[in-house]
Amino acid sequence: MAGTDPELDTTNTGNDTEMMKEAEERGLQRMAKVHDFLEMWQGSQNLRAVQKESRAQNKQVTAVG
Repeated sequence: MAGTDPELDTTNTGNDTEMMKEAEERGLQRMAKVHDFLEMWQGSQNLRAVQKESRAQNKQVTAVG
């Protein structure tokens, strides 16, 4: 009779805990991927700004020379 009542059945608690851990790990992996993507995007923005500044400096140097 204990097997038919989910509240009294203790066999699912280990499985539920394992499923919760896996779900949490997937969530953390997804967050890590998003973080990596945002870091790459920020790096590309920084590179773009540096290239823009460099082009402006090169134009000044070639205009003077």
